[in-house]
Amino acid sequence: MNPITKRHRRLFAMLYFTFGLGIMSWVPRFSEVKQNLGLSNGEFGTIISTGAFGVFFALLIIGHVVHAYGVRIVLIISGLWMLLAIAAITWITSPVYFLLFNMTIGGSISAFNTAITAQAIAMEKELKRSYLPKMSGFFAVGTLATTLLAGIAARFISVQIHAGIISAISVLLLLYIVKELNVILIPANKSDAARDAVRFAQFFTSFKIDWIVNLGLLFGSLLAFSAGDWASIYTREELGLSKSLAVIPFFIFTIGIIAGQLEYARFEKKYSMVKLVKWGGVIGGVGMAIGVVTGRWVSDYSIWAGVGIASVGFLIGGLGCSFIGSIFVSQATKRSNLPASVVIAQLNSVNTLIVFVSKTIVSLTAQLTSVTVALLVPCVMLLFVGAFLRKEN
Repeated sequence: MNPITKRHRRLFAMLYFTFGLGIMSWVPRFSEVKQNLGLSNGEFGTIISTGAFGVFFALLIIGHVVHAYGVRIVLIISGLWMLLAIAAITWITSPVYFLLFNMTIGGSISAFNTAITAQAIAMEKELKRSYLPKMSGFFAVGTLATTLLAGIAARFISVQIHAGIISAISVLLLLYIVKELNVILIPANKSDAARDAVRFAQFFTSFKIDWIVNLGLLFGSLLAFSAGDWASIYTREELGLSKSLAVIPFFIFTIGIIAGQLEYARFEKKYSMVKLVKWGGVIGGVGMAIGVVTGRWVSDYSIWAGVGIASVGFLIGGLGCSFIGSIFVSQATKRSNLPASVVIAQLNSVNTLIVFVSKTIVSLTAQLTSVTVALLVPCVMLLFVGAFLRKEN
């Protein structure tokens, strides 16, 4: 790898920002997408979760593809499809076609995420300091920006036009950034490319499920997934806000994630990793649960008081879970002798399946009870995430 300059680090942070900006462009407006499809909460939650199948099938090979052919080609191909498909899916009104498109989006996102995470870990080793949590913070900044834009755009343009514009901007940024970063991106491994069939077989022969890390990643990240899927629906249907204001709690949740991830380097100097995960889970889970439940109850008397209380809960939840996922991903690469891209792919392939099951449980809970009760499921799980990170990890 060539020397990493300050400009390279800034561009790479911008790549993470673009990733968040592009893939989350339509998420804050899920309530409108659900309405266009004519689905119930449970049906929409389940169909959104099917993106996990695309993620899983992509992860069967993408780790070795990144290792054999390099980061650049994977970022370009997966990034282009990911962004174009997101722009297209908002026009679909058939649940069947939506499901198929959703699975391809899941696959392309997993490919892009594997490539960019492998690059971040390689840069982490080169720079000899913690780097992945900070980059995740820039992803969250992109998410925050696109959430803010969604709240403004909902007043003036449809979700289809909105997603199309954001996707077009993201494509241009992606192509420019990858071109400028080419000199430091993990290159193709020619010998591995020549033995591609063998490498593909090795994915299965070398496959190892690290249940400690996988369950820790699940318990620490499900709240973020659930907030993305259900926050705007919770705000519209449980609190009674308009679609343009329904993004407020998720916007606040993202601010919490950004603050936690960008301040992680300072936290780790004062506290051990074990304590950060344990108390982050407890504070985030309890704070979010109290905010969601109390906000829903208070909204019957004052909508804005309920929104304020719920937003505080979302903020605490975002802070609590902000850096936990990155910690478990880093732990996975340290506990294996395989290339980082392969480890990440194997980790995510298992995590995708268990997240799918967990998100389906959340969706069924929303259908049978309420969105408020459904959001308590990941809150309770976050409380126990500390059990999966020990000093010997």
